[in-house]
Amino acid sequence: MKRLTSSLKNMVLSLTLIALVAAALLALINSVTQEPIKAIKEKNQSDGIKSVLRIDAAEEVSVKETDVDGYTLFAVTRADGSYAGTAVRSTDKAGFGGDIVVLVGFANDGEILGYQVMEHAETPGLGARAGEWFRTASASTEKKVGGFSKAFFGNPDPAGNHNIVGMNPAASKLSVSKDGGDVDAITASTITSRAFLRAVQNAYNVFRGQQADAATSATSQP
Repeated sequence: MKRLTSSLKNMVLSLTLIALVAAALLALINSVTQEPIKAIKEKNQSDGIKSVLRIDAAEEVSVKETDVDGYTLFAVTRADGSYAGTAVRSTDKAGFGGDIVVLVGFANDGEILGYQVMEHAETPGLGARAGEWFRTASASTEKKVGGFSKAFFGNPDPAGNHNIVGMNPAASKLSVSKDGGDVDAITASTITSRAFLRAVQNAYNVFRGQQADAATSATSQP
């Protein structure tokens, strides 16, 4: 077989062929993995909704999804027709590392039943602790930390009011205490804490707005 002459034309042809093969392989991989990835995301979302609403993972529920101004609401009904609560997916773009996406569960009266941090780019060991910080301590408790955290951040974590589960934003100021709010920020991560609490507060505002719209619609019916 005759060897290709080294020339600009042959180099361009070779690179083009390589690019086409690579693109075809990427397209094939994407087509094979797209559905499994979608299924995993859907399951994680379903599990997250049940978790923040304190619903057993095995329980059958119906979920009504509504998008409102960039927020997604999941109104959940049990098999017997009773209302279980509403989970709201909310994003704040001003975290220390970028977007913080949270899923917050609300009871009918607005009480926070639970939350999950779905996505973030916060610093490991600091802002990344939002996934646990805001549900693990109250004014009378201390949380012991590991040796690494002890060496760099001190031990124990100071006791404080940083458990938002059970709070109702209608009765509490959902912002960090140094801003006059009722929630203590993550140690050394005030920016992350502010972004997280804004996301939760905005989730509540959308949830309440939807309730008000539903009530208005119901009373206006002939």
